[in-house]
Amino acid sequence: MNSKSLIVFSIPVLVLMFILFGSIFTVQQTQQTLVLEFGKLVRIIKEPGLYVKIPFLQNIQSYDKRILDFDLEQIPATLGDQKRLIVNTFARYRIVDPALFYRTVHNVEGAEQRLRILNQSIALGVLGQVKLTDLLSPKRSEISKTIRNQMNTAAKAFGIEVVDLQLRSTDLPIENSEAIFNRMISERKQESQEFRSRGDEVAQEIKSTADKDKTIILAEATKKSETIRGQGDAYVTEKAASVYGKDIQFYDFYRSLNAYKVALNNETTSFILSPKDAFFKHLNR
Repeated sequence: MNSKSLIVFSIPVLVLMFILFGSIFTVQQTQQTLVLEFGKLVRIIKEPGLYVKIPFLQNIQSYDKRILDFDLEQIPATLGDQKRLIVNTFARYRIVDPALFYRTVHNVEGAEQRLRILNQSIALGVLGQVKLTDLLSPKRSEISKTIRNQMNTAAKAFGIEVVDLQLRSTDLPIENSEAIFNRMISERKQESQEFRSRGDEVAQEIKSTADKDKTIILAEATKKSETIRGQGDAYVTEKAASVYGKDIQFYDFYRSLNAYKVALNNETTSFILSPKDAFFKHLNR
């Protein structure tokens, strides 16, 4: 076979190989593929394997079957209590209807652009009905779920299922952060002062009650001691009278001695009395 014949033989073989390679395509495990003919959908392939299409007339468009992560843009939001926040969210979605997806958004870039628009309108609507305290409590997960459900309902029109959506962060606007921080410090100082004042009041009440109780207890103790002392003196007097009543003159003498002891106990005490005074009757004997 000469060179001319070889060339003539090779051309059909090359053309056939080109057509063959242009007809065969592979669908991966993670893919779902559309076969299009002049832009019109011919068939949908969701199972992995080797497939054939008409070369030059048909082309393919493949989409990922896996769940896709998507960071949504930060959006400024005004809450139901008029607090302003910068909200940062992320979503996870998957393509469940590739034909509808192709007709409406065509590709992933188009889908994520629609999701941004949906997130901004839906998130602002939901956040406009909640308070800041709700976002700082377990209600936060319910708020995220509400936004996800509404986004999922709207995204079905594009052949998309929104699997998850979370509020990644909620931050104060820069211009408000310092003012709010200063106000929080002022409020905490005021609360601290109120607690101290209340503590001082309670301490004073306790002290006043204790002083009152002390006075009452001392008064009762003094009264009781005087009563006991009086009872003791009366008892002594009664017993002394019963004993000394047997010898009245001795009892009178004993009482006079006690009177001398008390009266003359102080060396500086002077008495101007008559020697015949009754006070000295026992000394003149």
